[in-house]
Amino acid sequence: MKWCVDRSFPSTLFRRKSRSRWLFPRLGQGLDPGRTVFRALLIILALLAADVARADVYVLDTGDVVRVSVFGEAAYPLEVVVDDRGSISLPLLGDVQARGLTAIALSRDIQRAFQQRKLILDPYVKVEIGQYRPFFISGAVAHPGSYPFQPGITVRHALALAGGFRPSTAGETVPALQIADLRSERASLTIEEYRLKVRLARLHAESRLANTFVAPPDPPAELGQSLIDDIIGTEQAQLEARLAAFRDDISYLEASLVRVRKEAETVASAKEEQERTAKNHLEELESVRSLREKGLMTNSNVMALERAHNNYRLDLTQSELQQTRVQQELLNLESELRRKRQTHEFQLIADIQDTQVALAKLASQLRYLTDKLLFVFEYGEHRTLEDLQGSVKISIFRRGQKAGQELVANENTEVRAGDVIEVSVVASRGFYMPGASRPEPTAGADKKGF
Repeated sequence: MKWCVDRSFPSTLFRRKSRSRWLFPRLGQGLDPGRTVFRALLIILALLAADVARADVYVLDTGDVVRVSVFGEAAYPLEVVVDDRGSISLPLLGDVQARGLTAIALSRDIQRAFQQRKLILDPYVKVEIGQYRPFFISGAVAHPGSYPFQPGITVRHALALAGGFRPSTAGETVPALQIADLRSERASLTIEEYRLKVRLARLHAESRLANTFVAPPDPPAELGQSLIDDIIGTEQAQLEARLAAFRDDISYLEASLVRVRKEAETVASAKEEQERTAKNHLEELESVRSLREKGLMTNSNVMALERAHNNYRLDLTQSELQQTRVQQELLNLESELRRKRQTHEFQLIADIQDTQVALAKLASQLRYLTDKLLFVFEYGEHRTLEDLQGSVKISIFRRGQKAGQELVANENTEVRAGDVIEVSVVASRGFYMPGASRPEPTAGADKKGF
């Protein structure tokens, strides 16, 4: 019995035409077996064309699960996850890049890798999507988080999965209690913002080695004068303490440098004197040696002078060692002084940057609280998307081939795998956008105590 394999349909094995009835046992009398087989092939072709169309459109990325089949290989089929690097790990091949490819393109790359490495001469590889990577939804929804992606879903479906639009996350409380809580939270953030501004002014003064600093003008109304004085006084005391400690360290190192420099001068002067003495003694020794050769000087006198000269040389060597030690100590102190100043400067730069970041975060939180407070004034309870037309912003952050992009969407926008959907309340009738000037409170808001 001989088999023939059609590579367009590797999962289907056909007998010869004489055995076609064995493949389709329900073919009865009066039916044309050839036409029936042709219709079945057309159906299979249509299904495969639909799969190929979907595979050509969907682009793989981190989090996708793909099913890889290699016809005739025992290690396959298997399901693998696209990792953070955008790769999948396969038996015999190792890591294969999958990010940015469709399933069909990935199957071609795997097939090419088998051929290039001469592992399989004529491989048939099929890649299917086993599980799509999730999408994420955050912001004004009941249950933010990640959800499984399905082709064809829209933002409206995503909102339904996340429990629906929910403009207020403070709970089902009475609006008056919400307003009180929000105002208290905003007052606390305002106080913290002023404290960070005072700290920033103190850090700038410390970087200039100034003994005092100027506090930011116009403190918030939530702060009493005693609290303002306490905040400024605390930062002033910290400025004085930090500057005193830094100046003490610098003064100690500078005094040590002065002492070591004087010692170095003394050692150098003593060494020069010893060098002159040794040189004079050597000249005297040479003169005595010449007298000995003439018989005018005894050997004992010459030997005594030679011993004295050796002692001079030994003292000179010790002076050189002492000079080297003092010079090394001088270099160490100068290096320590530079390091102390650089460390102080770098620490101040880091503290200034951290304070500026904290201020930016607080400013964002204050804008959010103000928006939320105005929203409670305006609506007082939860509403649907239809009730809030013009007051809801839906943004989709989508990562592309090279860089991410932010899209303005609505409830009918189609969602893609890996999308991050953010639902937020925007300016509308009493609201203001972040970065824009705050509107003047309305008469109704004044009556409510905003």
